[in-house]
Amino acid sequence: MERTIRKNFWSYSMRFLLIHLVTWAVIASLFLLFKEKLPESRRVALDFFRPYRLGWPAVAPETIRGIILALVLFPFYDLFVKSNRGHLVLFSALWGLAILGSIEPLPGSFEGMIYTKTTFGEHLLVLVATAVQVFLFCTFFLRWEKRGRGNKA
Repeated sequence: MERTIRKNFWSYSMRFLLIHLVTWAVIASLFLLFKEKLPESRRVALDFFRPYRLGWPAVAPETIRGIILALVLFPFYDLFVKSNRGHLVLFSALWGLAILGSIEPLPGSFEGMIYTKTTFGEHLLVLVATAVQVFLFCTFFLRWEKRGRGNKA
């Protein structure tokens, strides 16, 4: 049984990581395009903190973040895959971690709202981008998981 759990965890975590990195890259690209349309005076915190960035130096931390999220959420797998409200449970968990679980005061995080002079618009832009990324992740991940289990999503 331990071998089955280990095998299931590794396949689950690789699917989780793949979808996490793809949705992150898509949203980061769109975010950077949108950010460039803002006047420089309205994106000071976004240019300083760079909540979304592309390139290999940004992929490594996102890979680590994806693996940690997969590990933390694995015990709750049945809750979000087998439940009728699994999409809502997974979305709430991931978006909550994005807002409350930041280790630095980034735009869009709880600490960023309290400890920085970042404008409301910058916070809102990051919160919306994060919500869209989490929504896309949940949609694609749960479809893949349910399809693999024989349940059409």
